[in-house]
Amino acid sequence: MKPRSDTIVAVATAAGSAGVGVIRVSGPQAVEVVQACFRSADGLPLARRQPRLMVLGSLLDEQGLVVDQALAVRFEAPHSFTGEDVVEIHAHGGSFHLQQAQSALLAASRSLLPAPRLARAGEFTERAFLNGKLDLTRAEAVADLIQSGSALGREAAARQLGGGLQRTVESLRQGVLGLLAEAEAACDFPEEVQQWAPPSAWLERADQLRARMQALLDTARTGRMLTQGVRVCLAGPPNAGKSSLLNALAGEDRAIVSPEPGTTRDWLELRYQIQGLPVLLYDTAGLRSAGGAIEAEGVRRTLRLAAEADLLVLVLDQGAAFDPGSLEVLRDLPGEALIVLNKNDLDPVWDISVLRAALKALRQDWAGSSFLHKRVLSVSARKGDGLEVLQARILDTALEGRATETLEAVLLTRSRHEQALRNAAAALDHVLESLRVNASAEWMAMDLRACLDALGEIVGLTTREEVLEQIFSRFCIGK
Repeated sequence: MKPRSDTIVAVATAAGSAGVGVIRVSGPQAVEVVQACFRSADGLPLARRQPRLMVLGSLLDEQGLVVDQALAVRFEAPHSFTGEDVVEIHAHGGSFHLQQAQSALLAASRSLLPAPRLARAGEFTERAFLNGKLDLTRAEAVADLIQSGSALGREAAARQLGGGLQRTVESLRQGVLGLLAEAEAACDFPEEVQQWAPPSAWLERADQLRARMQALLDTARTGRMLTQGVRVCLAGPPNAGKSSLLNALAGEDRAIVSPEPGTTRDWLELRYQIQGLPVLLYDTAGLRSAGGAIEAEGVRRTLRLAAEADLLVLVLDQGAAFDPGSLEVLRDLPGEALIVLNKNDLDPVWDISVLRAALKALRQDWAGSSFLHKRVLSVSARKGDGLEVLQARILDTALEGRATETLEAVLLTRSRHEQALRNAAAALDHVLESLRVNASAEWMAMDLRACLDALGEIVGLTTREEVLEQIFSRFCIGK
């Protein structure tokens, strides 16, 4: 993808009423575009102004009528966000008013060749990437920062925007590049191969690189949860209080609560936060032998959500007879689980020893005191007892007890990053196998190049043009 040579215009602030709105112009004719319809209060042309200083003036339409009193500021290339000449107009806010001001800019400068045009979604950030102002991870962090809906998600995006992931990936690339240089030298000068490091030294270096890649890959789950939310599935038998628990955790009546069993036939999704961590909470149909096709489909969806969730919260009612079949959802569960004993404000029909025996029959590893202490909680959704402890356990389980370290770590926050790194790791695995069987340097060099290319995809050094277009098309207009 080559740098652009035309000039683009777009409203850079969100739609809606506001005190101030910004129109951004970027490209080789940015100053000429603005000068065509902007008149400074003292008459001095914008081109003769010192960069980065606000200028008061009037924005005019084609008939010379004043559209708005505004401020203009210019940035000279390469010292701008896009790396091009940029002018920003700071006008009064309001969607309709800013669209009129944008139209005045385009109309007044249509005689320029090439004529300016409206920017595509994400095109300003795309130009920053193409002009070397941002690597691809930082460009994506701009979108993540804008779209973040939680404190922890915003902090993760800010760390990536600061270059944490880029530096980590570049360090890995340098390590792979060093191995590749030596492998290619061994291919070109086989008679001097004894001068290079012994295979055991190459194996150690490659193994260290692979361990670092795996450590970064292990952050993908946490990175996704911080940006997209922790998927928490509330499951359990009918009338255990799942809907009441969802309402209590969210602090609002979102789910219908009824003493009639089977009220919830489909799942209900609710987004909220626990100490800045975004949570997607799912209330689901009660788990029981279904009495009809609709209820059977609800149970099937519950089981699917339980398997796909980051955390299953199994809600049981101690005020009703214990059904060991309620625990079946835990049998082959791939993720984490908590067991919530609801309605502790009522007299219990069974105690923890009954649960322990049922868990032991189901899964020996979940019947121990450690699991029962950490993963079984007693609450009252109706009175609110125990909810703070439950929220703390959800947070601790999601972040695997490493909340402080998570806040400071470099994380993979996008599936694109994860897939590219997995491809790099797979290529490096082939290198390790070649070293163990003493394969030729040619094979090793080929796999090292594949590894290097995959790492380059993360930061945008080897990313295909259609992938770049897809990435930037998801940005908002004006960014």
